[in-house]
Amino acid sequence: MSSASSETERDGGSPGDRRVFSPRLESFLEQLDAGGTPNSGTFCAFCYNPLPVDFERCDHCGQSVDARPPARSIPGAVVAMHRRKQRRESLVVNAFAYIGLALGVGLFIAMVAAEYYYVHALWLLLLSIVVLMVGSWSLARLIGGYIGDELGYRYASRHLATDWAAHVAERETERRQ
Repeated sequence: MSSASSETERDGGSPGDRRVFSPRLESFLEQLDAGGTPNSGTFCAFCYNPLPVDFERCDHCGQSVDARPPARSIPGAVVAMHRRKQRRESLVVNAFAYIGLALGVGLFIAMVAAEYYYVHALWLLLLSIVVLMVGSWSLARLIGGYIGDELGYRYASRHLATDWAAHVAERETERRQ
């Protein structure tokens, strides 16, 4: 995410915007993907939030550990959901960054064309090179990092919520049988 404050804003939205994965689970899954931790511990059996020692109730979903004994690992389906969420988010952010890069290159081409056809000044050619280098980087960062980040987060979170609902429905059906 781009900043801690935007995470807080995203958490404090409407009930439909509630995070599927807790911040602790997100952090654990990122460490798991990086190979920094094994897939073991004490997790809420409903939402897989990592549970601190002596917790009687999950602080993310409210599930009592008496109602469901804690899980000892996170199912592969949940790990796969997290990876899909990251890929979706990355796809949108990168697409917007490339749009910013293309705008910078377009501005460079327009400046070079103006220099070639109208102005014939070396300073404009040098300025266009600076625009290519700095402008492309800045626009890619601005458009990808702010607009793409927010839209990518929302897009990936919507799909994660859908994936999670399907997972819970399947899991609860199997549990009843």
